[in-house]
Amino acid sequence: MIIVSIVITNYNYGKFLGRCIRSCLGQSINPNFLEIIVVDDCSTDESHAVMHSFKKSIDPIFLTERRGVAHGSNIGIKKARGMYVMRVDADDYINEKMAEVLLMFLDQNPEKAFAYCDHLRVNLKEGREDRVSLDNHEILLEHGAGILFKKSCLEAIGLYDEEMLNCEDRLLIQTLIASDYTGIHVQLPLYRYVRHGENMTDGLNH
Repeated sequence: MIIVSIVITNYNYGKFLGRCIRSCLGQSINPNFLEIIVVDDCSTDESHAVMHSFKKSIDPIFLTERRGVAHGSNIGIKKARGMYVMRVDADDYINEKMAEVLLMFLDQNPEKAFAYCDHLRVNLKEGREDRVSLDNHEILLEHGAGILFKKSCLEAIGLYDEEMLNCEDRLLIQTLIASDYTGIHVQLPLYRYVRHGENMTDGLNH
């Protein structure tokens, strides 16, 4: 029985993708409760080879038309079998306890629609640069990846707006909150945001 679905959205981040997938596969929850869906948005680098190397452990989706992260995320969410879903950017990675901890907080707070944690910004050598605490509304709106959502709540608001070529996370969270869905902040730095100089280089990037 799948409980948590992790959706990795990727475009030309093949050099980071393997680490991202390994961090998701290495989660501390029972692997029978977890699925990893990797949605590739027409990459032209080594991404497909990386995905094929994990073919026994992930559910790969190869899109044939580049449509951006919102579309790719929606494809992954619709495919997800879990009650809970989390999106992870292909150039980032997560702590092994992340899914377990966020799931625990949602289980203990059933009135909440999503759970989110703090981020560590790291360099290319995985060295820590700084911690970002998502302790206020504005900062949360800037950090949409790494949030564990109840899938039913995302479906209730119509998922991501595919017309948004950037800021899709901000709009999604704003729509959830406007629809009276609330989240819970877990004050642990479990998400690793990798700073590499290529982050969000254009409106369709992932």
